Amino acid sequence: MKDFHISQAHEKIGLDGNLPFWISMIKESQKVLKPNKKNRVLDFGCGDGKFLQLFELMDDLDSGLGLELNKGLIKKAQQRNNNSSIQYKHYKENIIKKYDKYFDAAYSQEVIYTIKNLKSHAQEIFNSLKDGGFYFSTMGSHIDNPLWSKRRKIIREEEKYYAYDYSIEEVAEVFYSVGFEVGIKRLPVEYFLVYHPEITKEFSNSLLDLVNTTYENKMLFSFWKPYVK
Repeated sequence: MKDFHISQAHEKIGLDGNLPFWISMIKESQKVLKPNKKNRVLDFGCGDGKFLQLFELMDDLDSGLGLELNKGLIKKAQQRNNNSSIQYKHYKENIIKKYDKYFDAAYSQEVIYTIKNLKSHAQEIFNSLKDGGFYFSTMGSHIDNPLWSKRRKIIREEEKYYAYDYSIEEVAEVFYSVGFEVGIKRLPVEYFLVYHPEITKEFSNSLLDLVNTTYENKMLFSFWKPYVK
């Protein structure tokens, strides 16, 4: 764990609407990850690669792998990457099989609801983690969120990926079934949420709705792979 201030992130990766969630997710994960240890980290659904750059600012990184379906975003991540310990690759079937029991921790930010075969995803992440490893995943896009029907409609109409209907209970049951110990809490967002005059209204009706739904419905899962006795 390193001393960290958000200004470091602004200097390194610029402004990003996901930044408050990424920082909060990493800080919460530091409460259970082994201290003073360099971690092998997987960022599943890495987008343009900023999360691993942030993790390296906040914690000790041995190596990082970012996986993403969108080839254009992977290209951006690779172009801006000047850290030899971090790699970005296009996600395709069986790519994670090369990393059996390899990672100390995996992360994803609002990815679970985009995955059709959730059990297959849970199993491949389980297999990629070392015994005692963690998968941390945020999820505000679930059917228990009162704003989900509005967001789902927009995503299905405008995005290249699909939005699946999952409940919090369903996600927990799937990950439990493959062997994870499942933990959950509301994500305690420590920094300011970012306002945009069009996007905020489009996804959350109003700025107040954005604040309320974030603090009430943005969940952080902790999926822990137990040690083999």
